[in-house]
Amino acid sequence: MDTDNLVLTPYEYWYCKQQISELVSAYHSVNDKQVILTLQTLIQGKTAEQFGRNPLLAAYWEKFLDTGLTRDKFEKLFEEMKSFVIPMSVPSTKQIDKCFRKVKKMQYPEIPTIDFRELSYLGWNDSGTNRKYLIRKMNDRFTGIYGSFDSNVQKGHCAICNQISTVAFFLATTKSAGDGTYTKKGNYICTDSDQCNRQMTQMETLDRFWETITK
Repeated sequence: MDTDNLVLTPYEYWYCKQQISELVSAYHSVNDKQVILTLQTLIQGKTAEQFGRNPLLAAYWEKFLDTGLTRDKFEKLFEEMKSFVIPMSVPSTKQIDKCFRKVKKMQYPEIPTIDFRELSYLGWNDSGTNRKYLIRKMNDRFTGIYGSFDSNVQKGHCAICNQISTVAFFLATTKSAGDGTYTKKGNYICTDSDQCNRQMTQMETLDRFWETITK
């Protein structure tokens, strides 16, 4: 597809999918036609800005308004819609190394297997060292943070995607820019970073988490 049609960020894509998923669920659980119509109007309004960026994208609404839309068809339509997503930039091994200069031995992510259209950030676990690594692009350059990742997994709130998920405690050691002292900072985040990305519908909490850990 022409790059001119790349109009959605990954988190906007997931936001649209989350909203329309609610609509499909209603099709199969609500019998009141007026309730369905109201919900269609509401969700169309919530996603109008994103779908309005491209007429080819807007055309998908004709299919979403079909009350007979199945969950399987819905998934296939959104798989097609990935062609409108601006993928996260793919970091090279050299760029990953640059993000984690102090790490001597690191397990690298399996880059060729990753769909970067789904990611707002790249995260992976190193089970050998009980560490988690996170990378994102900010101000046209990659930046990364890493820390210990607790093996005690639980159900809870993720500080990155802002959803209830399977989480564990992430703890990073950072150097203060002021006096050079080291401090430990952390929070509960998703154990599965790919799933975390699929649950992200805005960037504010990721930005807040990143600032808390790095400042």
